[in-house]
Amino acid sequence: MAEEDRMEALPTLRKFLVAWMDELWWSMRDRVGALSIIECLQNSWRAGGREIGEMARRQGLSPPATVEAVLSMLGREVQLQGNTIRVLACPLWNRIKERGLEYAFHCEEFASAPLLAGLKDVLGLRDVKVETSLRLAYLERAKLEYKLSQLKGAATSGPGAKKQRAELEEQLKQLPKQPACIFHIR
Repeated sequence: MAEEDRMEALPTLRKFLVAWMDELWWSMRDRVGALSIIECLQNSWRAGGREIGEMARRQGLSPPATVEAVLSMLGREVQLQGNTIRVLACPLWNRIKERGLEYAFHCEEFASAPLLAGLKDVLGLRDVKVETSLRLAYLERAKLEYKLSQLKGAATSGPGAKKQRAELEEQLKQLPKQPACIFHIR
């Protein structure tokens, strides 16, 4: 196989992995039940994290470098800043952006969090956390929209109410337009 051909195999493998995980979830959910699937997937990703953690420990890699390497290996373009790893691009993250909030919860719940937990088990980390701004922005948007609807429904229309409405509308505009996935390790 020529060198150029091998380089093309990586994007193909990444797309395959995303489609495989997606279909595995949805097809098994109807046959086995969501809770059984989640438990099996969490256990397998956690075991994978422990295995990679053992390899990294034998090679003397630092925990942040290990997590960065694992995420890069899974096809994610990442940026390491201290103990925080921000996903810049990822085939799975692109699918999450297409499919929305529920899909993001599934990916975080049955893949990313257990993988980090497996690494935590072996590398002696105190804490690992996956932060998805898609979820956080959704929750923040819901709170702001509720407050705004309460103000609009109130009988008050004085300058104080107008100022509050303007502030809430400005806060809504400030919410991130693009979701992000951030891993914190300590």
